[in-house]
Amino acid sequence: MNNIERYKQYRQTQVELHTKILDDYVAEADFKQAALTLGILNNQNKVVMEHEAEYDALYDFNIYEKFRAGKSTLSLFAENYSSENQIENEMIAAMLQSKASLYEVIHVDKMEGVLMLNDILNDLNEPIKIIDISLSNNTISSPLLYTRVLDLEGFSMTSGLGFVFSIDHKDYILNRSRKMIKKLKSGDTSLDNFITFFHLNRSDGILMRFEKVN
Repeated sequence: MNNIERYKQYRQTQVELHTKILDDYVAEADFKQAALTLGILNNQNKVVMEHEAEYDALYDFNIYEKFRAGKSTLSLFAENYSSENQIENEMIAAMLQSKASLYEVIHVDKMEGVLMLNDILNDLNEPIKIIDISLSNNTISSPLLYTRVLDLEGFSMTSGLGFVFSIDHKDYILNRSRKMIKKLKSGDTSLDNFITFFHLNRSDGILMRFEKVN
């Protein structure tokens, strides 16, 4: 089985796990709490979305970020769920270890569905190889990409989260994000980063089609 075939298997498993988590562990009140934390709940207690892709970001936030008493919904799910097969085991482990960051796309191979990324928030020198079929076929030239990376054997993939920015705005995005993060001070770097890049995506992002995984 080649990496594309393995990727499709893992992606389908991820879709199923995300659905289970959202259906069984995230009630309407939890969505409202997440929206409040993200700053998109208005005075009428309504979640304000600017476009459909923001729902996927809200789902990701609900699953992965630790904004409920310092725990993620994913960790609560993993504590109580018995995996049905080895792929589920591997996927849950990768989900639990995953981290979101801002990456520069340094190479795209559309034939293989591969993107090579450099983590520019954490100054990591080792490029990351991810497989994402739709993103590799829709990406603009060398964008900046805020996404959550799940590491698997032989390759990595995203959680489906994706905020895309022009490489021409790199300095601005980095400087602006640092200022915004300093104002949040939640004590959770991942949470502050997510909130910051969610709002930067509203003001400076480029709409891009990602594979739907929720």
